[in-house]
Amino acid sequence: MSTAVKLSKLLITEYRGKLFAISYDGDRANEIEYIENNSLLGSIHIGRVKKISKNINAAFVEIEYNKERQIVYFDMDDFKYLIFADEKEHPVLYEGDDIVIRISKLPIKNKLAGATADISDVSGEVLDNIKARKNYIKSPCMLYAGENDYIEIIKDRLKYSAFDIVTDIKEIYDGTVSFLSQNYSEAVDRVRFYDDTMITLNKLYSIDTLFESAVNKKVWLNDGGYLFIESTEALTVIDVNTGKNVQKKDASAIKLNTNLEAIKESARQMRLRNISGIIIIDLINTTDKSQIDLIYHTMKDYLKEDRLNAVAIDITKLCLFEITRRKRKPSLLEVMKKQGYYS
Repeated sequence: MSTAVKLSKLLITEYRGKLFAISYDGDRANEIEYIENNSLLGSIHIGRVKKISKNINAAFVEIEYNKERQIVYFDMDDFKYLIFADEKEHPVLYEGDDIVIRISKLPIKNKLAGATADISDVSGEVLDNIKARKNYIKSPCMLYAGENDYIEIIKDRLKYSAFDIVTDIKEIYDGTVSFLSQNYSEAVDRVRFYDDTMITLNKLYSIDTLFESAVNKKVWLNDGGYLFIESTEALTVIDVNTGKNVQKKDASAIKLNTNLEAIKESARQMRLRNISGIIIIDLINTTDKSQIDLIYHTMKDYLKEDRLNAVAIDITKLCLFEITRRKRKPSLLEVMKKQGYYS
């Protein structure tokens, strides 16, 4: 288990007609992930290679899901894991080949769903069934629908720590207990069904307030400064401002304190909002090399708490902190816009 990811409780509940898993470190939420009712994510397919683009080292593969065909993106770096839907030797991949792939990323904005050939962590029984069936099924075809999305979320979190699970949805409680009983029996006692009629789970955990703050462009910092978060098609910009910071300290100390608090909160906001792709943090300008080094290495430590691959790239001469974060699901704002709650 990784000790970097901080998780003591996983809350699974409904907010405005959508299911969410909310991770807590103590009493503070540090990640929100929406739960797909019928998720493409994790499903395994025999897909047909429609096109190979050598310049980007990728293949575009046709799959069928819910009786509809679609194209997904396959990174050729995964060639070493490939299982072909025949018994022939395949030293290279050609257009027209039928291959076994798993969907590893959902389509986000104008990008295709992503696929991997690595299915090594699929259970032995499922894997054996896939290998037995692959030679007798015409592509494109789905071989395995995957677990319910909330089960996949729980499985993923169990890689990092032991934690409590609380839900007010009986079906999810029953499904979680059943899954853990068969696979992680030591964790069953940590699952609780919340059915208090005096106060709802939403009120107890201030879910409305949490979500409203997680889609608000302005985020206040403890010292009076604030972040202003703006997402575009290409990237997300987090602007750091000193705001109401009137501490009786010299300007250099105020800049450093605000920047340090800003990167800590920025790392949390990336997880809460599921911000991915290119992220630029516009820091309070400083030319102090020691401060810049401290900010950079401190952020690298904060990013270790992220389950998704988040990388601190560089801080430019203009104090723009460049970060990338893996794309896996749409951002929280995209999910809520799709539901028609935010424009």
